[in-house]
Amino acid sequence: MKIQSVKRIGTASLLLAALVSPSAGAATGFFAAKVLGVLIDSANFGGCMAFLSVSPTSTLPGCGANWVSFSCTGDFTDTVRAYRMLDQAQLALATQKNAGFSIDDTKLHNGYCFANRIDIYNW
Repeated sequence: MKIQSVKRIGTASLLLAALVSPSAGAATGFFAAKVLGVLIDSANFGGCMAFLSVSPTSTLPGCGANWVSFSCTGDFTDTVRAYRMLDQAQLALATQKNAGFSIDDTKLHNGYCFANRIDIYNW
């Protein structure tokens, strides 16, 4: 019974995020995907990224395909928060759980959108 209530909360938050997300042509969007890989780089892509099962271009056409950046270089958020988001992406990868991403196509690293939020779901 407890699992069902967690599942309902996760589904409700996804639906709420979809309802409050701006429509096409907007600067931000939200989608769910599996994390299939992570990347850490010293100079490119904002320093760290996640490779996803769903392309951010399905939500925002201005984003690069399949990758999102967490901006570990600190350009769009502080580095501590960026690395914590990378940690959550690694957790989703290791546990094969679904993750929700809020992305912004006005903040790009080498053509890839900045993910300003990551949610991990147990479904």
